[in-house]
Amino acid sequence: MNLFTKTVLKFLSIMSLIAQVLCTFAGLMLLFGAGALLLVPNGVKKQLLQYNSNTNLSVWFLVLSCLIALAIIACLFIIMYALHKMIGNIYEQHFFVSRNLTYLKLILISITSFTVLDFISQLLFAQVHAYNVIDIFPNSWPSLIGKILLLSIVYTLYVVFKYGISLQDDSNNVI
Repeated sequence: MNLFTKTVLKFLSIMSLIAQVLCTFAGLMLLFGAGALLLVPNGVKKQLLQYNSNTNLSVWFLVLSCLIALAIIACLFIIMYALHKMIGNIYEQHFFVSRNLTYLKLILISITSFTVLDFISQLLFAQVHAYNVIDIFPNSWPSLIGKILLLSIVYTLYVVFKYGISLQDDSNNVI
């Protein structure tokens, strides 16, 4: 493995660790926010709900949206965790091992869950006409096509790694 490849893998490993820390921080803040919505006095709740006058929001709707956002952040954390572990394996030149296949499967499931949860959050916020909130993850055709493309790329990598592992096992049994 040349120096450029090692440098890029180290950089990606560090970036995935930073992303894990940021996802953890965001998840803790969402838990704190959801808990605060349930624990604050009723007068404060009314003022909070009046702040966004063009929607008909309830506290339970806000808590539910926080929990969905927390699940989305958990999906992103799992993706970054699996990516970090897989990069570590590749850096150590363990390419076609079953752990990488497991990490790819975890990434595939997490991306699928992220897409479904994002769609659910889009539906929830569309119900109350909170369009300024749902622009965080746009649900346009190019965005949907991009998510499908990402899923197909990860699935293709999964199939390639699965085949590579079977070839590696056959090669190890012959020798």
